[in-house]
Amino acid sequence: MLLGLTLASLVCYCKPKAIDIPNFDETLFQADRMGCNGERAQMKEILTQIDTAFKGLSQKQVQATLGKPDRHELAPRSQKYFVYYIDPAPDCPNGIEEPFTLLIRFSALDRSTEVSFQNY
Repeated sequence: MLLGLTLASLVCYCKPKAIDIPNFDETLFQADRMGCNGERAQMKEILTQIDTAFKGLSQKQVQATLGKPDRHELAPRSQKYFVYYIDPAPDCPNGIEEPFTLLIRFSALDRSTEVSFQNY
């Protein structure tokens, strides 16, 4: 019985929680993979205002909030970028050539150090 409680508490402790961002629908963002449904495009304004909310978070915390990234990119010195398409990605049926994207850079210590937006 005690072992079961200990394992359950470890599982709960290890699972990252999504950060709470006012006026941002994490579920809707996560459901719109690659921005194909256009829901993320409607969130552009709020995303550009809350970019600082993602600084200092681990990769797991970001994924708990935004979902699995649409793309991963490796960078020098064990850094990594998560790329989330805000406008429909080129692979979408309604995709555009250079979509607006959210990029989050992580250091080798697994902390987000930069949040930026660009047409990718």
